[in-house]
Amino acid sequence: MNKLFFFILFIATSSHAVILDKIAGVINDKIFTLSEIKRIKQTVPIRQEIAPFIYTKNNFTHSEILKLMQDSFIIQDKLSELGFVVSDDSVESRINETQKGLGLNRNELLKFLESKGITFNEYFELLRNAMQYSIFQRRIIGPLVTITDQELKNRYYKLNQNNKALSFIYKVYDFSIAESKVQNADYSTFPQILERYKRTGNIPQIYSDIETNDLGKLSGEDLPKELSDLLKNTEEKSFSDLYIKDGVIHSFYIESKDLSESSDFLKNRNMIYNQIFLERSKKISQSWFDRERINYYILNNL
Repeated sequence: MNKLFFFILFIATSSHAVILDKIAGVINDKIFTLSEIKRIKQTVPIRQEIAPFIYTKNNFTHSEILKLMQDSFIIQDKLSELGFVVSDDSVESRINETQKGLGLNRNELLKFLESKGITFNEYFELLRNAMQYSIFQRRIIGPLVTITDQELKNRYYKLNQNNKALSFIYKVYDFSIAESKVQNADYSTFPQILERYKRTGNIPQIYSDIETNDLGKLSGEDLPKELSDLLKNTEEKSFSDLYIKDGVIHSFYIESKDLSESSDFLKNRNMIYNQIFLERSKKISQSWFDRERINYYILNNL
């Protein structure tokens, strides 16, 4: 806080002092000025290219930019506590890798940055912030994010539910009765009759001969198309529409319905994982910052 105190004292006591900038915010002894915030706002497009996980949208208010700057301070402070320091040499090494990947020398890189409206020093510190944020996500937020295989399969199914090639593994119980014993009026409601039977154990006397068989786990790929389509269109924990074969009426109860690990699912698995991780990590990060901010002296003066 000494730096802030003397800065304010100088402005308040010097008869010849001129306020050249406004203090927009503070975190501990770090001062953020309004001109810094305005400069960041002017250079958001190139910042999105370099640090897209920090600058996640096209437009930011001054208050939002101030919060990003304060959060960056917290990240750096927390990483330092854990022994992770992004040194100048580390940043320089990353810049050299970027130059090599783009086939540029340093002068050409400087010209490129100038064309984007950003100085080399700004680029250097922005790259440091991006590297720190990456470590923060891996070391602090990553372990807090849990994603199950079933969640990956559910997301894949939502993205591809109109894909006829989707296949499932079912845990199925077969409820069956002779077709001659089912009244015509009950055909449309027979699955609901079975729902009540499963829930209460009670069933109309005329259907007391119903049989139940545990069919175990069935792969949709191994079933006849008609039966495969019937099960695919049945929700988990519910009865299927009627399936009539050889004078016997069947309604299948789907105990579980798991997406098969097809080659297409395996090919897209990492992409889906990253989508869910990004969504979940945003929420977890926000909660993490909310908890951490109470450990710092923070002033917002916008």
